Amino acid sequence: MTDTTSARVSTQSSGRVGFSERVNPELMRLLSAVDLDTEYVRGDGTVLFDAEGRSYLDFAGAYGALPFGHNPRAVWQAMDAVRNSGEAVFVQPAVLSAAGDLASSLASVAPAGLGRVTFVNSGAEAVEVAIKIARSATGRLGVLSTHNSFHGKTLGALSATGNAKYQAGFGAPAPGFATIAFGDSDALDAALTDNPDQYAVFMVEPIQGEGGVITPPEGYLRRVREICSAHGVLMAVDEVQTGLGRTGRLFACEHESVVPDILTLAKALGGGVLPSGAVLCKPELVGESFSLRHTSTFAGNALTARVGVAVVNELIADSQALVRRVRDCGEVLKRELEGVAQKYPSVVTDVRGRGLLLGVELTADINFVGVQSLLGSIAHQENLAVMISSYLSRVEGIRLAPTLFGARVLRVEPPLTVSDSECRQFVAALDRALAFVAEGDLGGLIGHLVGRPAKAEPTVYPTGARRIPHIPAQENDHRFGFIAHPLNLEVFGAFDPTLVEFTHAERAELLNRFASATSELNPSPFVIGSGRVVPTSGDAAHGYLIGLPYTSAALLQLPPEVAVASVAAAVELAFDAGAEVVGLGGYSSVVTANGLALGEMSGVVTTGNSFTAAASIRAVRRVCAERGLDLPDLRVTILGAAGAIGRTIARALAPDVGTVTLVGRPGERGQIAPKLWDAAIEIAAAARGGRGALADAAERAGGSVDDLIGSGHLEFFDDPAAGVAHAHIVIAATSAPHALIEAADLAPNAIVCDVAQPPNIPYDVGLVRPDVTVFDGGIVRLPEGSDFGLTFGLAPGLTYACFAETMLLSLSRQFELRSLGTALDGANVERLGELADRYGFELAEATRWRETK
Repeated sequence: MTDTTSARVSTQSSGRVGFSERVNPELMRLLSAVDLDTEYVRGDGTVLFDAEGRSYLDFAGAYGALPFGHNPRAVWQAMDAVRNSGEAVFVQPAVLSAAGDLASSLASVAPAGLGRVTFVNSGAEAVEVAIKIARSATGRLGVLSTHNSFHGKTLGALSATGNAKYQAGFGAPAPGFATIAFGDSDALDAALTDNPDQYAVFMVEPIQGEGGVITPPEGYLRRVREICSAHGVLMAVDEVQTGLGRTGRLFACEHESVVPDILTLAKALGGGVLPSGAVLCKPELVGESFSLRHTSTFAGNALTARVGVAVVNELIADSQALVRRVRDCGEVLKRELEGVAQKYPSVVTDVRGRGLLLGVELTADINFVGVQSLLGSIAHQENLAVMISSYLSRVEGIRLAPTLFGARVLRVEPPLTVSDSECRQFVAALDRALAFVAEGDLGGLIGHLVGRPAKAEPTVYPTGARRIPHIPAQENDHRFGFIAHPLNLEVFGAFDPTLVEFTHAERAELLNRFASATSELNPSPFVIGSGRVVPTSGDAAHGYLIGLPYTSAALLQLPPEVAVASVAAAVELAFDAGAEVVGLGGYSSVVTANGLALGEMSGVVTTGNSFTAAASIRAVRRVCAERGLDLPDLRVTILGAAGAIGRTIARALAPDVGTVTLVGRPGERGQIAPKLWDAAIEIAAAARGGRGALADAAERAGGSVDDLIGSGHLEFFDDPAAGVAHAHIVIAATSAPHALIEAADLAPNAIVCDVAQPPNIPYDVGLVRPDVTVFDGGIVRLPEGSDFGLTFGLAPGLTYACFAETMLLSLSRQFELRSLGTALDGANVERLGELADRYGFELAEATRWRETK
């Protein structure tokens, strides 16, 4: 490596760190999550090159700011001429001859009558100037624009932007701004009729670029011109993205022979090298009030102006040959994209646009693959365009990006100089990407994110290997939601059968990327499945499964406020989908303090702990009865006795057993932790009046915990292995995301009810200790006819009791039975058991665990 090369690499590394730490670390995190964090070190025409020398065909085109591609010769020649001539660049205030030349060039090609030019430095600034011109000319302050529009991110431009998501928190829209439907001229007429003398200007894009490449109905701009004229309201056309040849005419408004009062330009005016913009308007709109008070240090400088003149000259050369070619090339490209759309109708829902500003709209249908799948969830979350862009970049060497507001839309906006062969190359690459999507081949589309080699063609997965489709709701169904996440990487494989080809390390990497590709504007939860519960009596209930991209261990490692915010976003997503009650599955309950940390939500939230306890209690009693064991003399050990489920099960069994052993974390200085002591007090009180040895001892002791400890009927351990060594029955109900004991720790012929998920008991107990009966405590069988595809690794027809509680609350609408916090009501536990019997939920058969699940 030469010294020069070494220095360049060092500079690039420093620049990457500087960008990721000091410029925009939030954006860097999102780009890195989907492998779009490429450093481009060189550009030539339509091609970009990264630091490793790999080339990328640029079909993103800097959102229209690259009319002639990267480093166009004509533009650099204009800049060299300024340098060689020594022309002064910044000489405000003075006679700006270069600015005058560019103004004359623009006025000569613009729609007739737009003879006054004000120079700016960006598209957003152009919109700000347009607003100022309109207000000063009319004496009115109202600005009317359209829903889903984009006019920039400075305060005035943002106020005119018709998307509340990007205005929130910035004091936008400012007073005086309003929006109406895009493409609806009747709405414009009504707004101006109902509010006479209010609006100075109606601002509209010929095509909504950032909004998803939305084209209005034919004749819309002509009708807008007529309406604005009739009401005495100025018409401003925002051509920041569409202007200067992008749509196959120099200005998009020329397609309908419309002459606005004000026209904004930017992007292409800088020739792909400099930031530049201009506002053209009718001369009578600008007087001293505006001109002598609106000035700019940088706008209209000689260097930018000379570049602008070169841009206009390139566009009008040979009777606008390049612009005419844009029209023809765009028509061919659009037809080819429409052909691809017809080939993959389940994936591509529309192709639209004009010239070389085209949009490929992708499905948001969660069931587009025909089965419950991660790709369906990605589509439903409107992230499919991002994943396709990632594939095209890393696998095909083509740069593309979604539109800002229309996240489902791939924006196709190459330089105006793109060749026919490059267009064909792009279409073929997009075809290959869509083939993976249509087949539901997750590995084919995003395998590159975890270093998997590119596939030549999609894998066709056997029908039998797939889950069932998403089940639609029916008219009278009650609605519920349930928050779920992969308990571990093995269970993550059950979320989508195509994950079978991913190793555990690759699955972990995928989850990390999914979690990283989230932000306040794009939260992490997503719909992963749906189904219906059909009870033996009463109306059915339909539910959505809302996924979080974290394993149990990963969720516990998040900062508490981040974990709670992630769960809260998932809960609200379920409520937005129509749920009346939402259950907290897996560790979503643990990280929210059994739901209490969520605070006030827009619906009912439950942890499912009450019915989990009820099902576990029933299961233990049934297994003991099957084994012919007499409870009054048995020793029961509770792992996690301070938790909601553990202490509830202990209270329920206390009247009938001989001894209860409580296992939990020690308190300060080795003392019994307060929560564990509180659980002991409850257990002692509950035991009195029962038939077991503990009950007799509790009566003699008057419920005194100290006396029960002294008599050996109540024990405390902080070591799980010691706590289970002599237990006839073990209840495992901790929030630890791993096994707590070994098979050898258990007493002979022990009965183990493992309520924890992930399990607290090793997977191999059934193999190592065939004398031990180990079963999942909180497992129930759904009523016959119920249909839920995602079973979290359980056999079809089975589900976890925490999920079942959510279903029971939805079916019965007895929301007062919900579980929150650690203090579970014993009456509610019994009542939920009764509801389970009424609606046809059954206790699953207790079985020994296999070596693997």
